[in-house]
Amino acid sequence: MRTAMIIAMIALFLVACQPAPATTSPTQSRPSVPSSPVIEEVTTPPAPFVEDYSLSDETRAKVEKGLTSTTKWFLSETFAQLAVGEHYTFGVGITNRLQQKDKFLVDVQFKRAYDQSGNTIEEADAAQVASWLARNDFSVTPLDVNKQSIQPIVVEVLSFADGSTPPPGTYEFDLNVYYQGNFPDVSQEYSGDITIAVKVV
Repeated sequence: MRTAMIIAMIALFLVACQPAPATTSPTQSRPSVPSSPVIEEVTTPPAPFVEDYSLSDETRAKVEKGLTSTTKWFLSETFAQLAVGEHYTFGVGITNRLQQKDKFLVDVQFKRAYDQSGNTIEEADAAQVASWLARNDFSVTPLDVNKQSIQPIVVEVLSFADGSTPPPGTYEFDLNVYYQGNFPDVSQEYSGDITIAVKVV
């Protein structure tokens, strides 16, 4: 009897010493965080380069100063040195010194071309260099008595009309100012020939 009690007590002791079964807690899911939108950097492309053929403030001021109380016309410069692809904008000013309102016209024509030795550049003619003057607007300008007009004269050295490169040398152009007077067209000489020389390097 005593032995049975001892065995029973040992059995109870062993049961009490066994570890409690592990309990698994439910897995908690993390709340989803919305992903930040991907911001793409927007770059503004640079503005395309635009060639400026207008009359500079400096040139305009020079012409205004040159048009004195008795001057009929004034040209800012008579010479420019340019490479192929470059241009220069001269300024010409006109004052109506006639006794009545009249119409005026500025005209530029190719004269001749020669190299550094003074030899004529045979391949250069008015047709070959016509595009050099294409930026100009040779339109008639009405002017009251003693009123003035300042106009840009653009010479842009480009390839010849046949596609060839202009040889280095000096290319001369004749600038003339005409008025109408009592004639049907604006063809009366007001300034006489004014030579513009462009040295192509």
